[in-house]
Amino acid sequence: MASEVMARLLGLEESGLVPLEQGPFGCVLLIDPKVNAAFGALQAAAQAAGFELKACSAYRSFSAQAAIVSAKFQGQRPVLDALEQPLKELPSDPVARLNAILRFSALPGFSRHHWGTDLDVFAANALPPGQSLQLTYHEYLSGSYFYEFGHFLRENLTAYGFYQPYGADADAMLRKAQSGTLEPNAVGCEPWHISYRAGAERLGRCFDMAAALDYVASCDLPYAPYVRALMTPERVAAVLAL
Repeated sequence: MASEVMARLLGLEESGLVPLEQGPFGCVLLIDPKVNAAFGALQAAAQAAGFELKACSAYRSFSAQAAIVSAKFQGQRPVLDALEQPLKELPSDPVARLNAILRFSALPGFSRHHWGTDLDVFAANALPPGQSLQLTYHEYLSGSYFYEFGHFLRENLTAYGFYQPYGADADAMLRKAQSGTLEPNAVGCEPWHISYRAGAERLGRCFDMAAALDYVASCDLPYAPYVRALMTPERVAAVLAL
């Protein structure tokens, strides 16, 4: 496998990416040039439908993803359960703690945001005044402020080369979480996460699980000793939506 390809898949290489737009939080968002063009067309379609489509996250480096997971592992950021409620106590067992985090946060090295093909999006004009963006599936439930926007995404993404790798049916996710029928290692529903299919599938075919595990396990991260206990081939396929 070409080392430069794996470096991109691990979030260690951003050469060739281009600025997408000025993010709502004052950050420059990087993306693959082909995705940039397709996203512009999707934005135009959204505008015609009455939605101000914005991206709040695109490429994310290994170190940025590692910081997110480390903060959750060390209790500095909330860890959500399947109902998107903060856990009152983090599991004392480190493997169980990391497993809880993986419901809604990917391990560094195993995030599709490393690839330059995936974005987190929202409709700026559908966000109620004074409401901060949450990036939760509750925002997309029937009757919630992003429900109609979510319907637009489901109906239009394919025409512009995108899809939702982590699902789009927030109501179904809630029903499963409430009934306790959600699979223990299931990745949470993320209607806001869109992916440029052609580029993502090409990169996904190059993903080397063993190389990724070796790299993450060798890093100075508080959860590095426990990644092999969780990242089975089945789990990796679910996390990367392959």
